[in-house]
Amino acid sequence: MNLPILPTTVVGSYSLPKWLEVIRELHKQGQITDEELEEAHDNAVKACIKDQEIAGVDVITDGELRRETMVYFFTKRIYGFKTDGKMKPIGNLDPTIQMPDPIIFDKVKRIGSIGVAKHWEFLQGHTSRETKVTITGPQMLAKRATNEFYKDERELIQDLADILREEIIEVANAGCKLIQIDEPVWVGYPEDLPWLVEIFNKMIDGINAKFCLHICYGNYQLKRLFKGQYSDLFPALLDVNADQLSLEFAVNNAEPLELFKKYGTRGKEIVVGVIDVKDPNIETPEIVASRIRVILDVIEPEKIWLSPDCGMKFMPRNRAFAKLKAMVEGAKIIREEIKN
Repeated sequence: MNLPILPTTVVGSYSLPKWLEVIRELHKQGQITDEELEEAHDNAVKACIKDQEIAGVDVITDGELRRETMVYFFTKRIYGFKTDGKMKPIGNLDPTIQMPDPIIFDKVKRIGSIGVAKHWEFLQGHTSRETKVTITGPQMLAKRATNEFYKDERELIQDLADILREEIIEVANAGCKLIQIDEPVWVGYPEDLPWLVEIFNKMIDGINAKFCLHICYGNYQLKRLFKGQYSDLFPALLDVNADQLSLEFAVNNAEPLELFKKYGTRGKEIVVGVIDVKDPNIETPEIVASRIRVILDVIEPEKIWLSPDCGMKFMPRNRAFAKLKAMVEGAKIIREEIKN
């Protein structure tokens, strides 16, 4: 990738247009054809691309705007899940934050392409910027489902990882250079980390792409979902063979920084969250710059990427756009300081 120092990117999702939700509902009712729904998705993605380009983001995504949710998009396209589950808490912090969970009724199996490569090709064909794709990780898919088949959760997560590996290979073969795996639930289950890292490394082994692992505290409706702390994951987290770690820094006053002071980065690039997506206030470029300066005291600039803390799906589009612009302008301030 041809990128400046301190490249800017996004975690994945972008503000979901209300009109797209309406069209999806009309499609469920049979009033909109499959072709018309696809056109609506195309137009939403094009608008998302344009926002990121105008804001000046260096490495962009399609905003995940074709996905029902980061979970349902995958579970609806993998055999072994059915979608008539009951309401269930998403995380372990607030039991009132719930969504209906899919049910695992049989051994999960790949039934063909999930479609990530096709969607990346659309993104790549409509921008001159560098791009990446995001894929929900196997533990997230497992934890957001009601398991009525597997006796061993590790076996379930391994099976899901095997399915996702085939999807990742398809994406890499299409030409995507940067693939991000999203595992927000890792924070909630630190006791499982050793074998989760083992499964993760096996899932991406030998695939010709750059990999990023994103771990957050959950972000449904801009609310935190998990009780755990990043400190519960270190230093075992550094054993992942991802090239990048993407973590929240803005919402927690750069909490992970002490961990990297203590354990180092083992040569990994760190994607630093410099935009607090849970804060409705829009950061100024100087606020962003001040957050970056703190990071530079610990991590060399060549190893730092910049992003929002998490996805932007649940915020108004004007706020999401303004926050991205602030991130980019803040990065420019620090680039000039480094240059001089």
